Amino acid sequence: MFRHPLRSAFLLLMASFAAAPAARAAVLDITDAKISITIARTTLAQDDLDATIRVEGTGLNNGTITIPTTPTSTVALDNVGGTLGLDFHFTSEAQLNAALPNGTYVLKVNNDTNSANLVYTRPAVPSPAISFPSGGEVIPPGPVTVEFTSCPICNQIGDSVNAVLDDDMMVELDSEALTSSSNSWTPQDMSGDLQLPEGSAFTTQVTHKAVRQANVTVTGTDSDNSLLFTNTFIQSDLVDFETGFNPPAGHFCLAANHPAPPSGCNVLSDPALQLFDTSGTTATTVAGHDVQYTVSVGADGNLTGTAVADLDDNASNETGPLPLKGKLGGGNGTASSKLSFSLTNMGLAAKLKVSVTDSLSIPTDTRTRLQRASGSIGGTKIKEDVPSTDTPLPDAPLGWVLEYDLAADGTISAATLKLEGGRTFTLTGANKFNIAANTSSLKLASNPKGISVQLKGVGLDDSTSPMTITSGAISYKALGQSGRSDLP
Repeated sequence: MFRHPLRSAFLLLMASFAAAPAARAAVLDITDAKISITIARTTLAQDDLDATIRVEGTGLNNGTITIPTTPTSTVALDNVGGTLGLDFHFTSEAQLNAALPNGTYVLKVNNDTNSANLVYTRPAVPSPAISFPSGGEVIPPGPVTVEFTSCPICNQIGDSVNAVLDDDMMVELDSEALTSSSNSWTPQDMSGDLQLPEGSAFTTQVTHKAVRQANVTVTGTDSDNSLLFTNTFIQSDLVDFETGFNPPAGHFCLAANHPAPPSGCNVLSDPALQLFDTSGTTATTVAGHDVQYTVSVGADGNLTGTAVADLDDNASNETGPLPLKGKLGGGNGTASSKLSFSLTNMGLAAKLKVSVTDSLSIPTDTRTRLQRASGSIGGTKIKEDVPSTDTPLPDAPLGWVLEYDLAADGTISAATLKLEGGRTFTLTGANKFNIAANTSSLKLASNPKGISVQLKGVGLDDSTSPMTITSGAISYKALGQSGRSDLP
């Protein structure tokens, strides 16, 4: 091995001479002098910047080379098996440029009895600078086209542009000799473009090489007074990358505590995920008079409807219909609602305000209600509070089913949230697929607003129909109530 440790003050390299051995009887013939520089960039470790000087021939005993630094530096060459040389390693390109600049390198061999002037100009070989894929990037499985900087000057005999693709076991998958104008490369197999599998790791490397040669006169006792000077400059770039996963496509179905989910549907058996829908008609009394109100729960939990009353007790609802309003809200197995309406009848000199407040609990299967009324009928003032508790719940909470069709491009269609009993809300939204994590995230919403569903980090196996859920979480808001659950 040829070794020459660099010091921090490499520009002050001084010659280090050993005692010269006795001259050999063999005829001296310096055949080759070589200066080679390699800059190997990589995303896996530190870049390598190396240089070698080699002098080859017969009858070589010792030698020095004077490098055109400022000031010049004369360095002794090591002798390994009759070949003279030095190896250099650099930590930066600036250090390399300063240590081995362009200029005339003076070679002296066998106690300075022979010399040659090596005019060195490093070829302007650009780094391949791979721009796609980038280091550590996750790309879709399938074919890959590596993009890089071309090497226009790599167009002479001995020059080359080479590309290679390896897997994570360093097994070569494909390699190809390219041209000086090449700036992209698509690895191939026997069938065409190489199809990279899902969830795999790879490295790709592009190498630019330029070789320049010239015959140089040797002054001294050299047998033919000539050597071949070879100047080689290599720039390479290696990047690591991975393939992710193909986006899933198919039918999605998730049922929450539904008594009869569709076949194959993913099921969550958590009663707290059920929803209250208090839509319907309720008959009650206010100050002994019959009152009836009808409620409709909107997607956002707003309560609308009408109220009627028989304030003159003649078995007909002469008062109303009058509008009511209110709000239903809650989550995680509990909910509350409050609605109110007025009963006004000028003929009976009646004016009443009525409110109904409910507290609903799935864990206790209980509804607690407070009905309040105030006002007057004729000359009679009315003010009453009527509390009540019902167990089990008069209106059982409802399970639900979320369904949609997912295309490979992320398009969602036929999305619905269907409540137990058949009430259905149409949803729209978009899916985002993380190819690296093999997970989907999406948001769905109704129009008008009120229903929203968010799925995060959902792993989907589309080899089944409906697709099997392997991971993730769901959060939702519907009928004024919210909930969350881990999946599956």
